[in-house]
Amino acid sequence: MKPSFHWVILLLSAAAMFSNLACADESAEKAVEETAPAELTVGSKAPELNVEHWVNDGHGKFKPVTTFESGKVYVVEFWATWCGPCIASMPHLAETQEKYADRGVQIVSISDEDLETVQKFLAKPVRKPATRPTATPAATGEGDKKEEPAEPETYAKLTSAYSLTTDPDRSVAAAYMEAAGQSGIPTCFIVGKTGHIEWVGHPMVMDKPLEQVVTDQWDRDAFAVEFRKEQVRDLLMAKIRRLMRAQDTAGAVEQIREAKANAVDDPQWAARLNMTEAQILLSPVMRKLQTGSSEEGLAEFAAALEQADESVRPQMQSLAFRTMMATRKYEIAAGLLTEITKAKGVTPMELNQMSWQIYETVKRTPDLPKPLVEAATVAAKRAVDEDPKNSMIIDTLAHLVHVSGDLNEAIQLQAKAVENLPDDSPSGDDIRAFLKELEQEKAKAEQK
Repeated sequence: MKPSFHWVILLLSAAAMFSNLACADESAEKAVEETAPAELTVGSKAPELNVEHWVNDGHGKFKPVTTFESGKVYVVEFWATWCGPCIASMPHLAETQEKYADRGVQIVSISDEDLETVQKFLAKPVRKPATRPTATPAATGEGDKKEEPAEPETYAKLTSAYSLTTDPDRSVAAAYMEAAGQSGIPTCFIVGKTGHIEWVGHPMVMDKPLEQVVTDQWDRDAFAVEFRKEQVRDLLMAKIRRLMRAQDTAGAVEQIREAKANAVDDPQWAARLNMTEAQILLSPVMRKLQTGSSEEGLAEFAAALEQADESVRPQMQSLAFRTMMATRKYEIAAGLLTEITKAKGVTPMELNQMSWQIYETVKRTPDLPKPLVEAATVAAKRAVDEDPKNSMIIDTLAHLVHVSGDLNEAIQLQAKAVENLPDDSPSGDDIRAFLKELEQEKAKAEQK
């Protein structure tokens, strides 16, 4: 199935930008922005844990930790009661602790909130409580079994398998999160058998490195190279956010372009920098476009596009297009997509995504302006021309041609999409189903 592109424009402004797997810790972020370079990294000696309140202790199995015992492995995780992803990680932390409890691993989860706040949270029932089969007359043949809600499990019970703590003076957060340049939670640090930092990341993806650290198979040096690279990048982004809060757009752009000059061998990082630059340049323009000042906004957009580096113009046009689609300014969106389709830097997949977004909008809003569907069709045709064996791109064009009323061409295109399907394509069933739907539509038309 194709992804549904309900775009939300994330403008780089006073708010930090984090993925849906993490929450922004504002106090940590501010400290991170003032920390350069990072003092703590992979391979560093792990700082002591001067935690104030040890709330859960693994049913008495674990003692409070200050220094790390040689030969044991520790997971130091940072969380907060207000952080949804942190709460969602709790079952995994509990399962991980139970799995490794007899293998010399201790998980220490640390909040910087006051003890009362944490205790109130722990008393709450876990969201979406599990269900369990209950004995009914069915057990004796007198009726059917039924599922009844289990007695709500509290977060205190859920987290009782590991060491859950709170450290309101933030000394441990400063020693770990701020010193390592980390500002998003949950974040965990794996402390290895020698007391050094082995890995840093999200707790939901720590399984493989943790197992390798426990079994002495972990390549710390290889991971350190990539992690340190990301640390430098995170600190740069924090600096850019600080410049934007100070409304120093020129300074922020200067930082990005300097970084791009050093990213010639890293296209993914260069692309991220391009998108960030586009967001910065467009942030004031987008506000006007979104609030209804279309004519003034478009004039400013054209001026910003002219001043922008050629490498970021496709991203700027794409952001503006998505904003116009989100605000239902469809005729403007059509004009923008036409310009994007003519641009040199746009990729077939980018054209495909925008074309498919229009198709999905057509399904919800059949009376869209004709120029918008035409612009999407032209964009999809260019995408097919440049990537003629990509089944998903061909499928998009077939859908748009069908919407335009040319059933025979749509069938030919969809047959080509099926012909070029990779064996392991996740969209294979949907693409084959659409071809069958088109063929059935033609058969019914011929019977009339």
